[in-house]
Parts: sequence; C-alpha cells; structure tokens
Amino acid sequence: MSKKEKKMNNMLTDTTKLDIPEEEIYTYQVEGLAAPHINKPYKNYNLKKAIFILVILVSVGLSMYFSLYILRSDAFTFKELADGNYQFTKFSNPGYIDELTIDYVMDITYPEGKAEEKNYITVTDAPDTLPKGPFTTEEELMAYHKYLLLQEQKAQQEAAKNRPNFEIVYDEEKPVTSIKEFAINGDGYIKTIYIGKNVTEIDGKAFYSCWALQKIIVDEENPNYCDIDGVLYSKDKKTVICYPCDRDQYLREKYSYPKEMWKWIPEDSNRNPLMTEEDYRPIFEKYSEKVMTYVIPPTVETVGELCFNYSNLATVYLPASLTRIENLGFFEMPNAKDFYTYTNKTVIDTSFEAAKGLDTYISLPEGLTYIGTDAFSYNKEMDYIYIPSSVEYIGHHAFWESCYESDGNIAGLKALNIGLGEEEFKAQVETGDQWTPIYNHNLLKKIPVNYGAQRITE
Repeated sequence: MSKKEKKMNNMLTDTTKLDIPEEEIYTYQVEGLAAPHINKPYKNYNLKKAIFILVILVSVGLSMYFSLYILRSDAFTFKELADGNYQFTKFSNPGYIDELTIDYVMDITYPEGKAEEKNYITVTDAPDTLPKGPFTTEEELMAYHKYLLLQEQKAQQEAAKNRPNFEIVYDEEKPVTSIKEFAINGDGYIKTIYIGKNVTEIDGKAFYSCWALQKIIVDEENPNYCDIDGVLYSKDKKTVICYPCDRDQYLREKYSYPKEMWKWIPEDSNRNPLMTEEDYRPIFEKYSEKVMTYVIPPTVETVGELCFNYSNLATVYLPASLTRIENLGFFEMPNAKDFYTYTNKTVIDTSFEAAKGLDTYISLPEGLTYIGTDAFSYNKEMDYIYIPSSVEYIGHHAFWESCYESDGNIAGLKALNIGLGEEEFKAQVETGDQWTPIYNHNLLKKIPVNYGAQRITE
C-alpha cells in the first residue's frame, strides 16, 4: 500500500470523538472555531441586514433600468470622433425601414396620424387563378410565378397597414464620416442604402449579412466611394467593396423575372414537377446568364473583404488587373461555379451583355498575388481552380468545404491546380492552416494538389 493510500485509509478510519456535555451540545465551542450563534445575536446584525437589503434593492433596480434602456434604445447609434464628426456604429431595424441614407446623425420619430400606405403591388398581369402544371414554355412558368408573387405582395400590403407612421430625421450639424464594421449586421429588411457625400471611410464589413440588400447608391460628390449599378466601389474603381447579398432581386425586377429560380426542376406545393428537365434547362440557363453573372470592371485590382459573400452569382468574370482577393472575398456563394479571367482593357458594363464580347481564360488571373483566408470557402458548386505562378500568399481555409465525397468520389472542387512546381511553390508561397480542403473528414482525406499544372483551355 502506498503512502498516499495509507494516509487516506487512516483519515477514513479515524474514530476521534469529541467529549461534549449533553447540556452544551448546541453552545459548545471547539477550539479554533467561532462560537455557535444559537439564540445569540450577531454583531451589528441590524446594520448588516439593512446593507444586505439595500444591495439587493439597488441590484434589482439597476437590472430593471438597464433592461428598460435596452428595450427603448434608439434604432441608430453613433460615436463622436476626435475631429467633431461622427461614426455610424450600429443600426437596429424596428422591422419596417427598407431604405436608409447615411450622411448625418439621424433618429427615428413617430408623428401622430396614420402612415401613408405604400403600394407593394407591382404585378399587373398575373392570372386570376394558380395555373396547373406541367408546363412546356417559359411563358407558362412565368405566369405561375406571377400568381405566387401577387399573393406575396398582397400579404405585404396587408401587413403594412399595421406599421406605425415614422420619419427619419437628420441633424445636418453632425456629419457622419465613418461607418464602422458590422454597423448594419444580419438585417433582413434594408433593400437600399444611400451613401452621402460626407462618408469618407467605410469598413469592408459594414454591411455584413444584409440579406435583403439590393443596391448601395453613392452620392456623386462623395470623394472616396462610388457605385456601379448598385455595387459599392472605391472612387478610383480599383477596389470592389460590397456586392449586395440580394442584388439578384434587383436584377430579377430589371429583367422581368417574378420569382427566384434554381438549377433544379421547379415543383408545385405537392412536390410534383412543373416541367421536364429538357424544357426547363434552357429557361434556367437564360435566367442564370442575366441574373447570376457579373463582370468585375477592368480597373479593379482588389476584391474587398467579404465583398461577394452569400451572393447568388454563378459566374464571375475577373479582370487581368486583379492582384488581391481579401479574406472571405468570395465566401459561401452557393451557386458559384465558374470563374473566368478576361484580358480586355474596357468593358461596356458589368452585366452578362458585357461578358459576351470578352477574351477570356479559365480561373484566376495571371498576376494575382494574394488569396485571403476563406476566400473561396463553402463554394461546393465550383469544380475547377487554377492558382497561377504569381501567387505569394494563400490564407488558412482558403478553399475550405469546397469539396465533398459523393458515392466514393470527390465532388465539387476535385483538385488544386498549381502553376508552380512543388519546390518552387514551397519556397515562394506562404500558406495558412488547412489551405488544402478535406473531402472526407472521417479519414481526413485532402483533395490532390497538382503542382506544375497547365491551365485547362475549355
């Protein structure tokens, strides 16, 4: 038996007893311990009791105060800067603000009287009853979608009757010059943001996860920023900063698509197919071309942090001038499949129409040097990537969850194709943890890395 076990055994079997007279059992004082307080008052008992009650009351009062403060906190929060201007730090949408102008310190007021009703009904040619499939033409499918959209708009119209009358008022003596990171975060109502001429600094994460955001419009007098058809850019157009999450809704309205469309065959509420794949495929390809394609202008050198996150783009055209893709630049784009680089010096616009006249090659541009952390993570539709020999940095998890195992095969991104040879790559390129994605997490199987690869041509 060890010393420790012997000691414990002695402690457990110790039969020491205290010899306490029966009449002193409740008042007996053991040497070294405080005397029992049975039927005896504590010193300063009433004072201590009063202090204890006061502490409890103050704690409860503060708790109620701060709870009420949070409930009645303003929709807008600003921080005064050292130069006397203001930073827009947080927006808490009460649920009915869908447009916002950021230029001065603002507040929301609720004038008396009923709000002027907003017309949400835009569909003018929807059928009176829900068409029954299966359909064979695009016109039949669009009529079906128009009927569903009209019902949604009628519900929006009805819900708007319960919204309060409100106004956003601006203090033009307090210019807003900065928008902090996550100032508008996880908002599901804002559709349009207007950036005024005073705003000279916008954090790349300022409009994170604004699920309903369709357009960011910048005042032409703004010295540092501009927009191209609702997408936020630096004034010199060298950096694309924010592609709104729901810009495809704006494009659907522009090209007269009543509802969002997906690559899989549409079904009715009973899960019955509305079209055959043969009939639907060319309709979806046309939709994808108009709504899910974007051409980044030839002036752009940097894709900003979180720029295209959560967008529904399927095809992106990158300019040959691009040198940096910042952290999460193309993060979690569920439909993103094809990235092309074009070499033209000018383009007519950023739409699918511009893409038709471009001279392109597949995947990332020669001259790209920086691929940030999580730059292409969670893009499971992407099936090819070529990393040119100009790249010097690849951040951790740059292509994470862009591949998976399906029936024993690799699906999604099947390999990383590297222009440099293996030894050259290791000498030149700094890489973060898990830059190579895993397709089988149970066995920690990584997709292959093809060093010294040739770029595919078609």
